[in-house]
Amino acid sequence: MSNTKYILHTIILFAIQLFILDNIQFHSYVYMNIYILSILILPITMKKTSVLIFAFLAGFLIDIMSNTMGIHAAATTCIGFFRPLFLPNNSGTVEVATNRRKERFGWVFNYMFSLTLIFNVVLVMTETFSFDNFGITILRILFSTVVSCVLMLLYYFIAIKEKQK
Repeated sequence: MSNTKYILHTIILFAIQLFILDNIQFHSYVYMNIYILSILILPITMKKTSVLIFAFLAGFLIDIMSNTMGIHAAATTCIGFFRPLFLPNNSGTVEVATNRRKERFGWVFNYMFSLTLIFNVVLVMTETFSFDNFGITILRILFSTVVSCVLMLLYYFIAIKEKQK
């Protein structure tokens, strides 16, 4: 994916997050976060420090716009840190989005689901900051992860993934 396309997708994802998804309320049981896809589709060859800085700035921007006092910055920095663990080790490719061999649905789903789960664990536990009603907290994490993954997969396969010939 070229830099121009990546910047365009990032702007679209942030606009969807800030202007649509942040205004939908499900009694705080579901957080719909599609903007983290912009971190997940970063080039594999990007330096870890650059990924962490981008992840922090993305979360910080959402925090400023949503008035959430740093919980998004913490969660996005965390997925930026754990992202290399879920990427293929022997990748000779430049990007996740253009890697034909590893772009099967299963790999993409596992990659997105795992990092989204980590994101939501950090986000919800940081927001709750308590083990009271732990069952409800676990439900919030699971519901948020499933809904966010569905939204990200829809956007990914509709807007990002190139058509295979």
